[in-house]
Amino acid sequence: MDNSIVLFLLRAIHVVGGVLWVGGVVIVAFFLLPATQALGPAAQPMMQFIMGRRKLSVYLMILGILTTLAGVLLMVRNISLTDGAWTRSPMGIGISVGAAAAILALVVGMTVSAPAARRLGGPPRPGATPLTDAERAGLMRRLALGTRAVLVLLAIAAVLMATARYF
Repeated sequence: MDNSIVLFLLRAIHVVGGVLWVGGVVIVAFFLLPATQALGPAAQPMMQFIMGRRKLSVYLMILGILTTLAGVLLMVRNISLTDGAWTRSPMGIGISVGAAAAILALVVGMTVSAPAARRLGGPPRPGATPLTDAERAGLMRRLALGTRAVLVLLAIAAVLMATARYF
């Protein structure tokens, strides 16, 4: 895995993927969700388009998975090159804690935010009753809470990974 092209690709996937993942969550948390909450049921067509047709939650999950996998491979490389000493270094600890925060963000996004977004934005299933206002409000609260948690965890991950070399 010391091939310079492979390392370049892994770093590019990790950094660019992370930027897009965090940026996407910021857009959802600070713009999309407040607009949806302000519009109430009138936002349903917009949510159906963004989540159902454009697949925003799938896009964010794919970015999260690719970013995480590239980061794990980069960590494995560092660990193998140093016989594990890297993990005990201040930089290794900072990166590892950041990685844990990012992995937790991915899990929260996939188990809390994505299912709520899918239910809110998906087309009504044949024979299914439309969401009631109470169900929609509950799903919006769940989506907002999950998105905020993901955003905080990703901010922690980004700060730790960006500054770990200075520890």
